[in-house]
Formats: sequence, C-alpha cells, structure tokens
Amino acid sequence: MKRIKLNLGEKSYNILIGSGSITELSNLVKSMKFTGPVVVVTDNTVKTKTARRIAPVLKKLKNELIQVSVPASERSKSVSVFRDAIQRISKKTKTHRPLIVALGGGVVGDLAGFIAATYRRGVPLIQVPTTLLAQVDSSIGGKVGIDLPQAKNLVGAFYQPKAVLMDPDFLASLPKRQVRNGMAEIIKYGIISSPSLFEFLENNMQAIISLKRKPLEKVISECASIKARVVEKDEYDCKDVRIALNFGHTMGHAIEAASEYSKLYNHGESISVGMLLASEIAVMLEMLKEKDLNQIKALIKKAGLPVSVKGVPIGEILKSFKYDKKFTKGGNRFVLPRKIGTVAVVEDIPDLLVKTVLKKYVS
Repeated sequence: MKRIKLNLGEKSYNILIGSGSITELSNLVKSMKFTGPVVVVTDNTVKTKTARRIAPVLKKLKNELIQVSVPASERSKSVSVFRDAIQRISKKTKTHRPLIVALGGGVVGDLAGFIAATYRRGVPLIQVPTTLLAQVDSSIGGKVGIDLPQAKNLVGAFYQPKAVLMDPDFLASLPKRQVRNGMAEIIKYGIISSPSLFEFLENNMQAIISLKRKPLEKVISECASIKARVVEKDEYDCKDVRIALNFGHTMGHAIEAASEYSKLYNHGESISVGMLLASEIAVMLEMLKEKDLNQIKALIKKAGLPVSVKGVPIGEILKSFKYDKKFTKGGNRFVLPRKIGTVAVVEDIPDLLVKTVLKKYVS
C-alpha cells in the first residue's frame, strides 16, 4: 500500500493508495480516539454496488453508525439535497459531534465535505473515493461545495479531511464512461505538470481504461502526488499556484452548467472539451505550438473522450462562463498551456477570441 503525506502543519493527512485500503477505516477512527457517531454519506448506486465490501468494514467500527444516501446525480450537489441531508444528520446526532465519511465519487465527496465543513461549524471528515475521477483529483486538497443553477461550486469551503482512503478495487464496477470521466483529470495532470505522465498515457491508455492494476495504481499515485505537492504550496488557491489544477475547468464547468448538470456531458467529458478550448486559445495567442494541440487532442480521443460539444447553446455556455470563480475585478482568467507539462495564467482574453474558439468546438 502506498502512502502519500499531504503536509499542511496541524492539518496534514495521509493518502493511502492500494487494494484493501478501505479496511484501514476502523483503525483510523480508533487512532483518532473518536467515540461519537460515524455518518456515512453515499449515493444510492454506490451503496448498492459497495454493500458487500463495505459492510464488514463498517461492522468493525465500535461507533454508532448512521447512513445517509442521496441520488446518484450531479444534481445532488444542490442546496435542496444539502439541506435535506444535513437535517437528517442533525436529527440523529443531537448530543454528539459526528464524523463524516464520504463514500462515493466527486459529487458525494464535495457534498459530504461541505456538510462536514458547515455542520456544528466543522466536524471530522474522511474521504473514501470510489470513482477514478475522485481518486485522482476531487478527494484530495479540501475543496468542498455545492452547485447553484448559474454555475458549479459557487457555494463552498476549503476543508481538509483527516485522511483519504483510495482503494482501486472499488473501480471494478465502474461503467467505462465513468472510467473515461476520470481519465480527463489524469490527462490534465500530464498537461499541467508532467510530460512523462503524458507520454505514459499515450503508451498505456488502453491498459489504464481496462483497469490493469499496475498502470492504474501508477497513474493514481502520480496524480495524487502532483496534487498534494500543489496544495501544500497554495492551500487556499490565492497564490496562483493551485489555479493550475483548473486547466480546462473554466469552460468545462460552463459547459456542465449550461447543460443543466444533465447526463448529456459529465464532468470529465466537459473538462476534455474545456482543455481543448484552452489549448486552442493558447495556439491563437501564439503561446502553444499547433503540434502540441494536436498531441493533446489525439490523447483525448484515445481516451474515448469528446473533442467537441453538441446540443448545448453557446449563449448558455457564455452566461455560465461569466460566473467563473477565477474572474478578478470583472476580467476573465484562463489557465493556458505553454507546452505539455507547463501552463500559465492569462487574464483578460478578448471575448471575441473566446467566442471564436467556442464556435469551432460547439455546435
């Protein structure tokens, strides 16, 4: 089992990666000397698919156990679902501070994390990501929150977990679309920070998508390590370091919001197009060479991810784009690639250029 430490002083924690890491949950709770109730927040699909594996682990807990399930949808990151979940938890934990366990993908992790950050002004949190996307990205770093109709993650907080338990065995039941969903974030890490990871993906894409253990654990570990080092330098995303992790997310989030968080385009699919939009803008600004753009596009295609968007109005994408949290003083900010492995933050890109590129990739 691989152990990566994310160093944040008193808020430092371990990321455990490997088959069977979920079995460490009871030991972890015991080591924390936590005697209050444990609330497992999950979604209906994960609850069904992980029942046989998670039941023996939960039985080892000496604590009172409370389970809260939400619909398996991006729309669960909403004010209404947050309100309902936190009310259920409050009714069952009137006299004790609970520990929240987020068991699920990125939606559950963000929602449960936001519950942990806000209930009783903060209660302990353990992330147990069960999707590839959550394991390589969203479960690490403490960004938690919910969506508003206008845009993703407009309501949220920075709230670090006590630990992250990444068990690749959970991924076996994932539909291929969900595996590809995670591949978008993995590709992102190669583009922003690691040419060697990018090359590894070019040579091993099918093996990773097929969940072959050795290459799968290699990319999970490398992505987790990259993110941990970035978060250590810029926990609160205020030093223009952590912003690099948002490569592809400016327009990707806008695409998600414009499609009303439907099944039309999931997070990874939206981000894959967002990365291409950002790369195309970089080419037009003469920051990125055309051959690098083509290489990025080829890898996204190899992962089975979309390279264009259909059925989402450009006007709605632009409307959501205006709510992007990276905007400063009314001006836009994009993370753009200079070459594979290096990105830069660019401000105030002309609206005409953004619209021109959108028209090329959205129909």
